[in-house]
Amino acid sequence: MSDSPLNTAVLHQVMTHLRDGDFRRCLEFGFKEDELVRLNQLSFSDITELTRMPVRFVKISINHDLLGKALGRLQEEGARAQLIQRAIQLGASIEMLNRFFGITSEEVSARRRLLGITIKTGRPKMPEVEELHQIWTRWQSLITKTGAKPEHADANSLDSLDVMMMLAEETGKPLAVIWKLIHEWQADVKQILERSSRGKPKSPRKSTSPASRAETAR
Repeated sequence: MSDSPLNTAVLHQVMTHLRDGDFRRCLEFGFKEDELVRLNQLSFSDITELTRMPVRFVKISINHDLLGKALGRLQEEGARAQLIQRAIQLGASIEMLNRFFGITSEEVSARRRLLGITIKTGRPKMPEVEELHQIWTRWQSLITKTGAKPEHADANSLDSLDVMMMLAEETGKPLAVIWKLIHEWQADVKQILERSSRGKPKSPRKSTSPASRAETAR
């Protein structure tokens, strides 16, 4: 006689739960109370003989709805982990990672160590005036492709994050710097909208962008 691997695996698990006094977990397998009482009275040799019987009294039942949800959640968590890793590699700050993903500074530090990333102390160097204009123009172009208007885009949305990561990859500038610049420009745009007598969106004047302010300072 040959044993059934499924019978053996389930019986082993059930007997373990019975020894631990976890009767509820045994019932979740589908056994009846009287069956569990009889199983609990069997000796080790009886259990061994039971597993060797050719009758397969255990069958698998799949809850397709729960399995689908579990697989979907697993996929989402995997995509989130990849997004966090990409952001860290592109130079996202702790504040930025906390805002987008809710992770703590300790977790950020741990992830950086695992990725072999060392952060230099001090403030990162800001782009030159010409680079600022290029980044601003590119930001407007890319964010428009997402269906959002540059003057109304939420700099803390995942769509904006994706655009900012593209900018960081294209320019080689730290993602934290790109995020800071976008926030400054969005603040300038908000002021323009508030000052507009008609309340209609207007493009930011050159004098309101960080690039233009730098030119004026020069």
